[in-house]
Amino acid sequence: MQTRWNNLPLGYRLTLLYVGLLILLLGVFGSLLYFDTRNFLIRTTAFRLEAIANSALNRITPGEPPPPAPNPSGLDARTPITPTRTFTPPPFEVIARNLARDLTWQDTTAVVIERAGTRWSDDRETTEPRVQPTPDPGLLARAFTGETITFTANVTGLDLLTVLIPVPYPRTNTTIAGVIQMSIPLGPVEDVLGRQRTLIIGGVSAALLVATLGGLWLTQTALRPLQVMIAVCRRIAGGDLSQRVNLPQRRDETGQLAAAFDEMVARLEDAFTMQRQFVADASHELRTPLTAISGSLEVLLMAPEGDPEMARRVLHGMRREVQRLTRLVTDLLTLTRLDARRRPNPQAVDLATLAREVIEGMRALAKNRALTLETEGNTQGYGDADQLKQVFYNLLGNAIQATDAEQGKIILRVQGAAQTVQVSVVDNGGGIPEPAQAHIFERFYRVDKARARASGGSGLGLAIVRAIVESHAGHIEPVESAVGRGTTIRFTLPRAQN
Repeated sequence: MQTRWNNLPLGYRLTLLYVGLLILLLGVFGSLLYFDTRNFLIRTTAFRLEAIANSALNRITPGEPPPPAPNPSGLDARTPITPTRTFTPPPFEVIARNLARDLTWQDTTAVVIERAGTRWSDDRETTEPRVQPTPDPGLLARAFTGETITFTANVTGLDLLTVLIPVPYPRTNTTIAGVIQMSIPLGPVEDVLGRQRTLIIGGVSAALLVATLGGLWLTQTALRPLQVMIAVCRRIAGGDLSQRVNLPQRRDETGQLAAAFDEMVARLEDAFTMQRQFVADASHELRTPLTAISGSLEVLLMAPEGDPEMARRVLHGMRREVQRLTRLVTDLLTLTRLDARRRPNPQAVDLATLAREVIEGMRALAKNRALTLETEGNTQGYGDADQLKQVFYNLLGNAIQATDAEQGKIILRVQGAAQTVQVSVVDNGGGIPEPAQAHIFERFYRVDKARARASGGSGLGLAIVRAIVESHAGHIEPVESAVGRGTTIRFTLPRAQN
């Protein structure tokens, strides 16, 4: 059953739940309204019968005897007074018959039950027999204690409302001598209730029909973007990453989901594009040294024996290509590791100390170029010391290649700020053309491809710099460069808080 329910379309399930809840609420409300109306009509009818009976009792039941007349003024108290006539009430049988006769009319039937059990009723002949239920002895006993009782009963298929009204006799403040049993058919009440049932059932049915149609329309309208997303997902699964949902007119949760989905697909498309480009560039970069090595081996195979000088030159060339291939594979492995683990294990490290160690290690490579370190403020940060050293090595290595061997000047600045540590590498080299400045951190990108390959560069150095800085929650600022005026590359890292 649960599996069948889960297999239903979401729109149908939402509509069924909505309509089911509406049925429950309308059913409870309609039932309360119906039974409250029924109770009200029965109470109103019972009060009317009780009022009629009390009015008849006030007319028929004798009241208190009149009090004795006061002594006439001027008469001696010893003057004898003529006694008044003694009050004699009529027999209860007469009272009972009169009450039964007066309270029986049209569809109302009255019976007076004496305490001994005798039942006095209207002795007039009618065309239709009078129907009276037999009261429960317990209810009758309660009525003889002075309590007015109301109950309903079904006699020969006819629903009757019966009221038991106690009759005090011979006076209103004396004991209960009998009970008036008044019964009236509930036909008029049932007519009213029948009309109300029809209205409730018709109204609930109409409301459910409108709710079902409206619920189906609402759910289909709300879920239509999901159907569009399903179709887009299937086309994307087929390999078309250019597909988008595009729901700019929606600002609700569905629209936000569609926007997030489009953003995710766009990033996936960029990632796949970069991956394909990366594979193509890596294949091209790997093919170049392999082709050179293969050509050198063919030269060695075809070279005449006994020419050690030529063999030495070829082997030296092969060695350079193998070294270039090794650097390329090492850089690719570094990028792969950085992509797999974006957040390194941070440790307290002084960036100025790291920069000083790197500069001392690269003075031999810089030759006559001027390498200068400038530090300012608190340069304590968090990070992986080896990775941060590689950042300095790559930036300084590019600056050395871009500057003149005799006139080159390179400045490495490490400046501590309130929340960050800023690192800048400034050189006076040939500069970077403006169209190329936005691409220098891309993988395998070279500003001067011929010179970079001649120097053994793989085009991955700045890509590694960006990956390491971003993995340390840092930020690389836009490049400041102009042709013939040098280049400044600047990035910031979070500073360690004391």
